[in-house]
Amino acid sequence: MTEFWNSWWAFAFMLAPFAIGFPGLLMIIVMAYRNLDTILHTFPNSEYVIRQKMLWGNSGLYSRFILTSSLAAVALFPKGHIDRGDLLESEVRNLPRFIKHRMVIAWWLCFAGITWLLLAVALLKLTAD
Repeated sequence: MTEFWNSWWAFAFMLAPFAIGFPGLLMIIVMAYRNLDTILHTFPNSEYVIRQKMLWGNSGLYSRFILTSSLAAVALFPKGHIDRGDLLESEVRNLPRFIKHRMVIAWWLCFAGITWLLLAVALLKLTAD
């Protein structure tokens, strides 16, 4: 197994999670500046969105990024938030389809990249001499 970790295949294997996750991060950053205002206007009465906006704000890169990524998770799994009363189902339905689609893709790319990275590090630790 140590032959593998000394090969170019191992380099590609360890680089892959970054190649997968980085586009997701870029998508969230772009949405933070292009679409965040639209997203916030779509959810004027949803408690979760109001709390997140109060917590993170929406002025700097970091706060817009965190706010957009937390709302992307809501776009992916809205049912739990709707059942708890944190989101209004009518507002979730009003989220523009192209924005929701981008949010879901970005979230899954980030999730896949992180998962791959964690598995790769675990494999590296398990196979270390």
